[in-house]
Amino acid sequence: MAATTTHTSGRRLLRRGQTPRAEPTPVRLLEWFVFAGVGVLTTLEVIRVVPAVRGELPELAAWLALVVVSDLLPVPLSDNLSLALSLPVLMAAGMLYPVPIVGALALLGSTDMREILGHVSLAHGLYNRSQIALSAMTGSLVFHHLSGDLADWPAVLAVALLALIADSLVNTSMVVVASWLANSDGPTGIVRSIWGRRLSFTCSYVSFGLVAVLLGVVHEAAGIWGLLAFFIPVLLARQAFVDARRAEEMTGKVSEKNRMLLAITERIADEGRDERLSVAAGLHDEVLPPLYKVQLLGQVVHHDLTSGQLLALEDDVPDLLRATTHAGDAMRLLISGLRHSALGATGLVDTLRLLARQLEGETDARIHLELEPVVGSAVVQLLAYQVAREALRNAVRYANAKNIWLRLHSDGECMRLVVEDDGDGFDLRSVDKEHHFGLQLMKERVELAGGTFQAATEQRIGTLIVARLPAETPEGTT
Repeated sequence: MAATTTHTSGRRLLRRGQTPRAEPTPVRLLEWFVFAGVGVLTTLEVIRVVPAVRGELPELAAWLALVVVSDLLPVPLSDNLSLALSLPVLMAAGMLYPVPIVGALALLGSTDMREILGHVSLAHGLYNRSQIALSAMTGSLVFHHLSGDLADWPAVLAVALLALIADSLVNTSMVVVASWLANSDGPTGIVRSIWGRRLSFTCSYVSFGLVAVLLGVVHEAAGIWGLLAFFIPVLLARQAFVDARRAEEMTGKVSEKNRMLLAITERIADEGRDERLSVAAGLHDEVLPPLYKVQLLGQVVHHDLTSGQLLALEDDVPDLLRATTHAGDAMRLLISGLRHSALGATGLVDTLRLLARQLEGETDARIHLELEPVVGSAVVQLLAYQVAREALRNAVRYANAKNIWLRLHSDGECMRLVVEDDGDGFDLRSVDKEHHFGLQLMKERVELAGGTFQAATEQRIGTLIVARLPAETPEGTT
């Protein structure tokens, strides 16, 4: 079960890739150098030991076919890491045959469908074969050097474990070196991507590697026909690793959904506060002035009555009635706005202005507003507000910007919302999920409503976020 790369990998860990692409010169030099060294060494050593195994060539051909078939059943562990299943087969061969033989089996038999489909370069494929051969020979060398004997139980298990560790160390080292040169990722991060998984994965890997001992015993008892039995543990192991991979993916998705639910809960709390601010602004600007006028005119009428100026009531009472009517109308308009707008009576544009004024107190940046009235359902307007608020807050908190622009205007039958800053920017490929988790949430919300969401950023240049929303959301969208 080696790893190969596409630039992280493995038979054990294989370097994986989707399409051939130009590799950095250091990587190409490493690939050709390793292949040349391993190829020459293996060829010379095989020539030396061939006379001793000449009578076993038909059986070795069966071993070679078994390696090929096993490697055609890889288990994808991640986007750039796959696990091939020939590990116990090559380890068993390393226990039964001289070291150069297992090297030749690995070099010739390690098969990757990406090579056949042309998804990896020739040098890349040869490097994967070479590092698998080198790790298999290392494991075989350790087993024979420690005088491993398949009949010596349980001591043979300890020797096989040491051989497996040596094999894995060489395999992992080769993968790390190639991936480091290709991606400029730190060695620690690459090793973590390979082995930083659940403990159950490592235990399964070790157990699968030690199956080689049982395969070796079966071969000694049944000869070449025992090779057919090798398929049973290989197939069972593949299914176990595939199921484990799916379970890991599902666990990751559940964790991501939980994080999204937490983020949504926090934003609902923020929206409730913002809605209260919007309602307070409506009460202050639209309702309090006419009520205050009613109060003043009431005092005037009261003064007229107490002072006996009954003739003055003919002028003051109609003014009081008009002020009362005006106050009632203002209150009805506010209530109507609350019923029909998710943003309160002030609407989207005024609520965005209120938000900008509030955020200006948290930053030295200037917030420039270019806001036009737009048509949209209550749900769409609320979504536009949520996107604007999240984008503005990110700019205020993380961008270190001098200027932030918020633009809202009609775009055909849609509304177009733009938030731009001239701040630090960031690398979208390595977004800090704790700080920029809102980007994913914004994108999913906009697309769920039938809109489009784009984010462009460049370090030391700034960030641009554009959301285009339809006037109405698709049926069933909330």
